Amino acid sequence: MIRLLSTKPLLPEEVETFAISGFQVETLPFIRVRTLDTLAPFPKADFSIFTSRNAVEAVLKVPTAKAQAPHKAFCVGEKTRESLEKAVWEVVASFGYAQQLADHLVEQYACYSFVFFCGERRMDTLPEQLKTHGIPCHECLTYTTELTPKKLHKPYDGLLFFSPSAVKSFLKENHFAEEKIICIGSTTQGAIPQGITSYAAPYPTLESMRECCLEIFNNRQT
Repeated sequence: MIRLLSTKPLLPEEVETFAISGFQVETLPFIRVRTLDTLAPFPKADFSIFTSRNAVEAVLKVPTAKAQAPHKAFCVGEKTRESLEKAVWEVVASFGYAQQLADHLVEQYACYSFVFFCGERRMDTLPEQLKTHGIPCHECLTYTTELTPKKLHKPYDGLLFFSPSAVKSFLKENHFAEEKIICIGSTTQGAIPQGITSYAAPYPTLESMRECCLEIFNNRQT
C-alpha cells in the first residue's frame, strides 16, 4: 500500500476514502491555528470576504463581530463556503483561488466596500488588487498561524501539503528526497523550492488531491 503523510489533520472518513483507493495515510500537523478571542473594530461594509474556514470560525465565535459583519459574503474554498452556509450566511460567490475572486470583484463589484477577515499570513493578492483599483477593503485579523516543525523519522511515498506555511514548517526540520509532493493548489505549490518536482491538484479540494495521487502513483481502482 502506498504510504502518504498529510501535513494537517484529516477526518477518519477522509482517511478511509484514501484507504479505499489504496493509500495508507498518516497525519502529522506542521502548523497550529489560533483564532483570536477578540477582534479589532472594523467599519461597516457592503460585503464580507473570507479566504479561510479558520476566519469564518473566528468571526462566528465573537458575538459582536458576528453581529456587525456583513452577512453577504464572497469566499475562497469549498470548506469556507460550507462553513458560511452552515451559519446561514449568504454566499454571493465562491472561487477556488484568491486571484479569481479579486478579478471578479474588480469587474463586477468595484462600487462596493468590503471587510476582509483573514490571518496574519494571508497572501497579498486580494487586498493589493482591490487597493490598486481604489476599492475600499478593510482587513480584520481573525487568527494566527504558528509553525510546528517536526523531524520525520521514517520515509513516505508521498507528502500532502495544504498551505505555504506547512511547507515552510516542514523544511525547517526536513528536506525533500524521493517522495512525491502533492499540493492542494498553485499557491501552496509556489512555496516548494525551485528545482523540486511537485504536483498541484486541479481543484483546491481534498478529493482532487486524492485523484491526483491516483494518477501520480498509477493506483486507480478498477
